[in-house]
Amino acid sequence: MLTLGGGEPTLRSDLEEIIALSVGRGFRVRIVTNAVTLDRERAKSLRSSGLKLAQVSIDGAREATHDRVRGKGNWRRMMEGIAALKSARIFTVLSCVLLPEINMEEAPLLLDLARELKVAGVKFARPVKQGQAKLNGLQVKGEYWETFCRILDHAKATRYKRLLMFFDPLAHNLALAERRRTSGIWGLTTDLCQCNNTELIEVNGGTGDVYYCRVRVKLGNIWRDDLSELWHHHPLLTAIRRKTPEGSCQGCGAWNGCRGGCPAVVQGKTGEILLQDEDCSEVQKQPALVAFSTNGHANSRVLVGSEKAREVGRNVRDRLYSITLR
Repeated sequence: MLTLGGGEPTLRSDLEEIIALSVGRGFRVRIVTNAVTLDRERAKSLRSSGLKLAQVSIDGAREATHDRVRGKGNWRRMMEGIAALKSARIFTVLSCVLLPEINMEEAPLLLDLARELKVAGVKFARPVKQGQAKLNGLQVKGEYWETFCRILDHAKATRYKRLLMFFDPLAHNLALAERRRTSGIWGLTTDLCQCNNTELIEVNGGTGDVYYCRVRVKLGNIWRDDLSELWHHHPLLTAIRRKTPEGSCQGCGAWNGCRGGCPAVVQGKTGEILLQDEDCSEVQKQPALVAFSTNGHANSRVLVGSEKAREVGRNVRDRLYSITLR
């Protein structure tokens, strides 16, 4: 999977060429877009180049909330862009970063909006305090677990039947700690984010700098360094993979997936990477955050047993969604 983000990728006049080249080399291509520049003609052109997946960034379930973050008029333009993507038969997901004091109260209503727009579903994530978020003093401390639970309750109450995705390590514990809430929700995915199982690399298209997911530590440069060498042997990645459970993480049933929370979120808040994630409800019961040791063994990233069966099931479900929701 190759994700083309930004900035805003649709501002590139050669985006279709990039997509066609990527598809020709065997990639499934996804764009992350605000959708405000898209009309039917451009969406059709993107589809013809091989694009099948689009993630549209949305900052609220209401026009006033979204425009408060993005600027007046952006909601209307985004809606026109979503309609264009749908008309081109591009599989579209809404993506919301949960922002304290801005959109967390209305987050569950995004499920209603997804149904109204007839898009594939909604993905939720926490903010990382880096870049513009840090420069503008964005508030990132909030009741995320409580918000996750309210979203799940709304999904059950409304019999929501589209994709509901939590791109967050903390969500791994939902299936264990909130079984009543998670059971029976068709389309729910809580295990998207797995630091010891992911192969997510981010490359800055302008500079060639390489990063691990959303962690803002430069690993190297794709023009100067061997990407495979960076991936397998960089000290930062080795440390993340070898984290050993400490404090409340010891004996936690979600450890194998959660691995102590999101290192990018932790880094944004504390400047450290190997600390526990303070947004975890179990960690909050401790008197203080605990640093992880790195004595464990790196995960080989080979799925076995129930993990493999779950992966197969998810692939089948995703294909069914792709067929049904178009």
